[in-house]
Amino acid sequence: MKTFRNVFAVLILCIISTSVYSQSNFSGNWIVGEKNTVVKIEQINGVYIGKIISSDNPKAEIGKPMVKELKQTKGEWKGKVYSPKRKEWYDADFSQKGNNLIIEISVGYFSKTIEWTKK
Repeated sequence: MKTFRNVFAVLILCIISTSVYSQSNFSGNWIVGEKNTVVKIEQINGVYIGKIISSDNPKAEIGKPMVKELKQTKGEWKGKVYSPKRKEWYDADFSQKGNNLIIEISVGYFSKTIEWTKK
């Protein structure tokens, strides 16, 4: 009986931690890179999008979309992130740790992790 209570307690904790983890809020202004580029992410119709709203980089295009189609799928946050250097959209996994937005991009055998900081 004691084992059953322990298993039940662990199961409840797992369910609670999963529901808390899945409730990420990506809305807000995020500082990107070294040139103080700020991307504003907002939710529209259940999907997050992000556009550049300011930058110290003279080559940055204000209003340029940087994140699109960001939504939760099967408990994971997936979307697309734009690479200005390559001028391409990449599939990415998104997660939030404190004031950091972690973006993991995988292409074939290569992967890259990018961190944005909440402003």
